[in-house]
Amino acid sequence: MAIRSRLGEGLSQEAGFEILNEAVKSGITFFDTADVYGNGKSETLIGEFLKTTQTPIRVATKFGRADNAYPNKYTKAILRQSVEASIARLGVESLDLLQLHCIPIQYLKDGDVFDWLRELKAEGLIKHFGASVETVEEGLICLKQEGLLSLQVIFNIFRQKLVTDLLPQAQVKGVGIIVRLPLASGLLSGKFTKDTVFPENDHRNYNKNGEALTWAKPLQVCHFKKV
Repeated sequence: MAIRSRLGEGLSQEAGFEILNEAVKSGITFFDTADVYGNGKSETLIGEFLKTTQTPIRVATKFGRADNAYPNKYTKAILRQSVEASIARLGVESLDLLQLHCIPIQYLKDGDVFDWLRELKAEGLIKHFGASVETVEEGLICLKQEGLLSLQVIFNIFRQKLVTDLLPQAQVKGVGIIVRLPLASGLLSGKFTKDTVFPENDHRNYNKNGEALTWAKPLQVCHFKKV
């Protein structure tokens, strides 16, 4: 997200390539992106980068938060169009992993979108499908779906409910976990202080009270006991 979204505004292709090259040198061979990151610019940058490296890279992308679908325009046709556009931007024949991108829970419960994903997989447009979710409830709904490969979940020291309520069920189902926000948007990186000021267009500034993004609600106070 950071290389071609609001957090990466003004980032040149050269700088983006430098980041991705450093990742590959460090042994990272899995990139996670989305069609909505920079309105496709993240996928395009990664697609251009793939042409420059001999290292086998797997790329996961997402569908469901762009204006053509969110919040209530989900159809099989729109999904197919989005997948075909992601394939074109990434310069691949088939998507390694397509994840539902925090779509409204009623569509997860209805289940039609999973049937559409299975059809796209059967056609070869996607190799696997998964879901990026915001809550344990959403994750448990997705785990009921046959063929689900992965769940992308928010998991860090502040978000621990998954340990007992979701992760064991995912293990039983053989569903992989992609951890999202492990450093709580940098809060746990050790690089920020109470005097840190974020840019105006950074969600850590404009969403400090949690009203703009459902996944970035204000943190609850955690009390730790010395041992």
